[in-house]
Amino acid sequence: MMLASKVDENGNSGSAGTVNSRTDVLVDFLRSTATTTAEMKLNISYPANGSQKLIEVEDERKLRDFMEKRMGAEVPGDNLGDEFKGYIFRITGGNDKQGFPMKQGVMHPTRVRLLLSEGHSCYRPRRTGERKRKSVRGCIVGMDLSVLALSIVKQGESDIPGLTDVVHPKRLGPKRATKIRRFFGLSKDDDVRKYVIRREVQPKKEGKKPYTKAPKIQRLVTPQRLQHKRHRIALKRRQAEKVKDEANEYAQILAKRVAEARAHKADARKRRASSMRK
Repeated sequence: MMLASKVDENGNSGSAGTVNSRTDVLVDFLRSTATTTAEMKLNISYPANGSQKLIEVEDERKLRDFMEKRMGAEVPGDNLGDEFKGYIFRITGGNDKQGFPMKQGVMHPTRVRLLLSEGHSCYRPRRTGERKRKSVRGCIVGMDLSVLALSIVKQGESDIPGLTDVVHPKRLGPKRATKIRRFFGLSKDDDVRKYVIRREVQPKKEGKKPYTKAPKIQRLVTPQRLQHKRHRIALKRRQAEKVKDEANEYAQILAKRVAEARAHKADARKRRASSMRK
């Protein structure tokens, strides 16, 4: 059964008006998406000071230098504005509009599905040996990204407020002995324990004095540790000698038993031969 479409005073059918309204809604949606796709956030980090800053760029022309570049590429930031003049950025990652992260080594400007296992980026296995197919974004920069992560390789002429003029020191210092030596430029003869970075702790109770805490140094070579090492080597050598002596003793007993069995077999053969002669 066919239903007749309603006709208004001007002679236009109701179905045509519905189609036009849907078309207008679709056009408005496309216009809104076209204006929002040009917006991109830049998460800029400055590892030397331990600081980072998130800026929003709405002009598509400022982002042209980053387009079609891969992760790890170095890009000058002169096109972003006067405050970024002389800066050089390295692309370290990013996320697309749906939140899927960029993966290094995937030479594709869109999203792909990869079978990932333990050790791969963008995936954390829940069980031992588990593999899973996950959606990741390729490492080539495009306009479909919502956030682009950058790292400052070379500082420019002027400071960026909130980024290069701010220093966030690390809360904890190095813990491993070799890293403490590398951090302070020490030799193997220097005592590392004097250079451990201590941090001040404020007690929760009122009236208590603040105290300092220091991490336990890992892989620190001390006389006690050398003694333990010598003791372990001595135990290992002693165990090896014990196993060797037991093996020799067992071989002698086995050879003796084999000789006795062979002699017994020879005697039995002689007795059998003599009885057959009789």
